[in-house]
Amino acid sequence: MDSTPDTMSQPVEGSMNGAGGGDDTWFESPVDDQTYDLLMALASKLEAIDTYRSYAEDGDPGLWQELAQDERRHAERLYGALRERIAVR
Repeated sequence: MDSTPDTMSQPVEGSMNGAGGGDDTWFESPVDDQTYDLLMALASKLEAIDTYRSYAEDGDPGLWQELAQDERRHAERLYGALRERIAVR
């Protein structure tokens, strides 16, 4: 049986046993799965933009700027979706 959660809002079975001395009580995430997915995807896009900036300093800045522009477009779309999702709550 795979004990890896689908998202961070689900516990790994038995994760509270052992050294922590927990009683298998799990605190649910304050963020639902869809919101979490948007947050993580946005974070990945922002990280890629920052990484491409570093790569551009090493050479071939045109390539990295072009890729960063695509990532920025995706990040803006994700950010908009996240804002809409949070506004609904």
